[in-house]
Amino acid sequence: MGGQVERVLQEIGQFLRPMSEAPRDGRGILVKSDLGFVVCHWDVEPANLAGPAWVETHDCERGYLDTYFAGWLDPAQLKLWDYPTLAELLIAFIDDARARDDTKVLAIMERRAKAE
Repeated sequence: MGGQVERVLQEIGQFLRPMSEAPRDGRGILVKSDLGFVVCHWDVEPANLAGPAWVETHDCERGYLDTYFAGWLDPAQLKLWDYPTLAELLIAFIDDARARDDTKVLAIMERRAKAE
């Protein structure tokens, strides 16, 4: 795993599992791509796609194959975090967004900073 978010997750004992073990029962999971983490689920009959795929919403315009992702985490299995860990995870997320020049995330952060 690369990136600061993955480093923090590893430090608190959270490791990616192989996509071959990902549940295909429709429940949401946290998957890791080259662009970061995505919340999605397996949809057997997505409305706008030709066949089964990992999708972010039921009416999505695109889906993903297993090979797009490096692995997954089960949100239900994530440990409860204390405030220092949450702060470190948030800082790691911001660092990763800056490293990727993720304009969408950076714009949200900028807007939130101005709202204060």
